[in-house]
Amino acid sequence: MNNIRPSIPRLSALLRKKPFPMPSPGPPLPPGILVDEEISPVYDSKYFYPAKPGEVLADRYQPLVKVGWGMSSTVWLARDLQGHIEEAENIVALKIVNNNASSAGHEREVEEHISAADPSHRGRSLVRTLLESFEVKGPGGSYPCLVYSPMREPLSMYRWRFGDRKMPLPLIKTYIRALLTGLDYLHKKCRLVHTDLKLENIMVSFEDPTVLADFMDSQLEKPMAFKIDSTGRPVYQSHSDFGPLKSLRSIPQLVDFGLATRLEEDDDWGVWPIQPDHYRAPEVILGNGWQMPADVWNLGVLLWDMIEGKELFRHIYDQQGRYDAKLHIAEIIALLGPPPPEIIQRYQYMREYSWPEPVRREDDRVCETAEEYFCGPFFDNNGRFLYEELIPDRKLGDSVSFLEGDEREAFLDLAKSMLVWHPDARKTAGELAGHPFLQPKQTSA
Repeated sequence: MNNIRPSIPRLSALLRKKPFPMPSPGPPLPPGILVDEEISPVYDSKYFYPAKPGEVLADRYQPLVKVGWGMSSTVWLARDLQGHIEEAENIVALKIVNNNASSAGHEREVEEHISAADPSHRGRSLVRTLLESFEVKGPGGSYPCLVYSPMREPLSMYRWRFGDRKMPLPLIKTYIRALLTGLDYLHKKCRLVHTDLKLENIMVSFEDPTVLADFMDSQLEKPMAFKIDSTGRPVYQSHSDFGPLKSLRSIPQLVDFGLATRLEEDDDWGVWPIQPDHYRAPEVILGNGWQMPADVWNLGVLLWDMIEGKELFRHIYDQQGRYDAKLHIAEIIALLGPPPPEIIQRYQYMREYSWPEPVRREDDRVCETAEEYFCGPFFDNNGRFLYEELIPDRKLGDSVSFLEGDEREAFLDLAKSMLVWHPDARKTAGELAGHPFLQPKQTSA
């Protein structure tokens, strides 16, 4: 792993000796159809930069194909025009951030810190950070732009490349080991908690430069459809399918540090809500304060998504589809048993702790404590769970139907080293990377 570092594909030698031509406009879409970022219920045209193929940003980058979107940005494959005409051209991924997004500056600072912390660490190459950043002026003001090496796709899409959406187990083990090595770098060398680990935030590199070259060629034949929204902003329909795999030589990387938190000292703690609902660590729900082990819990839950393609926790939403923390805790108790006394003591001590700043929930309620945010209380003064009737009849071993024999026992041992009530009792990412379950099987000569 030491020397693994995906490079920016240089395409001219693969495509042609002349420069890659500009894609022609695709078919127009009806104005009433919602496209990409417009689907978001909070979409507001004035915050998005009106990017279009062929323009040149910062006198250097020329967007060609839109390959992604979110509530606060769009992502384009762009030509890097810097260099001489006879040189092979670089293709980069260009993230154009909304002009109202407060996370762009934070994301840039965090990624610059990651890049500089310890480039010699073997986990550094398993974390994707920006190549550079700049700002572009537009109708709504200034828009931050972050430049990255292009990657094939997130793990959520990559697994669809395989039969019944399941990656081969040896490949999964390699990926988990790589992700733990990347987390070890973030935790030990950068003192960062990612806080948002999910399949969408694990990207997979191109297995061969020809994959991107072929994709760029295809854009000449089938360019992006587009529409003009009600404010006059062009909205292009993203193309993000790079086609069948040519090999399994891809490398996973942890991406997206917009929500990452730096804890510089050993006694620094985060207290506010973090993590996607399904992967939220118990110390976050209980308001006990969290550090790097929250990421280890998060990745531990993610193992089920990666290996089985199913979520570990089955019932954490109420009948209205809203996240319900008491249902989540009930499932954790079912799988791991009740929390140890020191966790309950910490919970009782922290119950009345008010956050330095209030946090707004999705239902717009402004909350000042974890108990208020997650609708506690959850335990009485004796440590008894207040909703015992919600605890399902299910054990952790019941959830492992996808492995058998020694493989199953080794996986459960790994999972039990990550999914532990007490954060201090979880093994570190570096320790877990050496777990027997994740090691390649030795084949006899």
